[in-house]
Amino acid sequence: MGYTFRVFHSVDEINLKDWQYVRSACGGSIFLDPSFMTAVEIGMKHSHRFWYVIFYENNEFPVACTSLCATDVDLANFADPGLAWTIRHLPLVSSRLRRLKLLICGLPLMIGQHTLALTVPSTSPQILSLLDEIVRGLASELKIDAIVYKEFRRCELEWTSPLSNLGYLRVPIPPIQLFRPLFRDLEHYCAALRSHYRKQINRSIKKLKQAGVEISILTDPEQILSIYTPEAHGLYNQMLEKAKFKFEALSIDFFRELTFRLGDQINLILFAKDTKIISLGWCLHAGSACHMLYAGLDYKLNADLDLYFNLIYAALDYALKKKVLSIEVGMTANSFKAKLGCYSEPLYAFIKGVSPLVALMVRYGGTLLVGQIPEIPASNIFKSSAVHGSN
Repeated sequence: MGYTFRVFHSVDEINLKDWQYVRSACGGSIFLDPSFMTAVEIGMKHSHRFWYVIFYENNEFPVACTSLCATDVDLANFADPGLAWTIRHLPLVSSRLRRLKLLICGLPLMIGQHTLALTVPSTSPQILSLLDEIVRGLASELKIDAIVYKEFRRCELEWTSPLSNLGYLRVPIPPIQLFRPLFRDLEHYCAALRSHYRKQINRSIKKLKQAGVEISILTDPEQILSIYTPEAHGLYNQMLEKAKFKFEALSIDFFRELTFRLGDQINLILFAKDTKIISLGWCLHAGSACHMLYAGLDYKLNADLDLYFNLIYAALDYALKKKVLSIEVGMTANSFKAKLGCYSEPLYAFIKGVSPLVALMVRYGGTLLVGQIPEIPASNIFKSSAVHGSN
């Protein structure tokens, strides 16, 4: 049995029939959908290069696919805080590590998803070995400093284990937060909470009402495109600036492409005060899943109005009313989300240093290259037996 491959330089060039066959056969998510990948490619083309690979058995049957991208990154933006401080304060180190050339197998986004799809996981030793040849060839051509495969869940570690034999170091990265959709809506969820937690939520919601904040959820793409102006995008930039780890900085073009390509699967939650947008949240509803992607806040009002907390409450209410089967709540603010009843699912990346300096760093301090956010167990927030009768 022999495997071959085809490399494409744009989503437009992909054999869509073969790609969608692999995606369907392995139950691939919306993040493997060509529409989503097109939005990423067009929205990030000024700072990234993209490739797409389809693998075939006996030159005929598609059996695997993935996406690749190359970009420059500032290691100080997402490394362990101690390493990040060193990078920022030692000029000789800083100049080299603040513009690393990275080749990624996956999306240039940190959303808890990967784009490596195999119809038969047991073929991973052969497929990953072949993929590594492709990746190493690109890395040599582009003078890449490091290669990264990301973001894999614990249940996927068995079939990705051949990467370790290919010289990659497996490292933990910030976990994804998930919420069990056991309730009809936010009101039903609050009724199941212990008094202390219910009062916290009601207190936050009351702040919005007293301030006259209007909440709306936009589902029409044309309406979203008309309202998502550079001023609205500035709220996302405020939140990015406050983030402990800055994995990516997304342009307004990315969000507009996402809206244009995915249509009513994209929802925009808006908080407005005196007709001015003060907070927003991007959600992706695809099939039976809800993914809370990105948010933006006016930080001058956040402390007084609990904008971030209220955004999560509004997003949960909307997702529960749509009766989805899974709700992903992002990769940040895990302490707050644990108090909502969310739970963490570990994520992992595989890293290989290519340039001598980065290879040395991976060998002796690979786990420091990505800052960690500790897993926090879900809090005991529900009344006794409340969840068992929630449906």
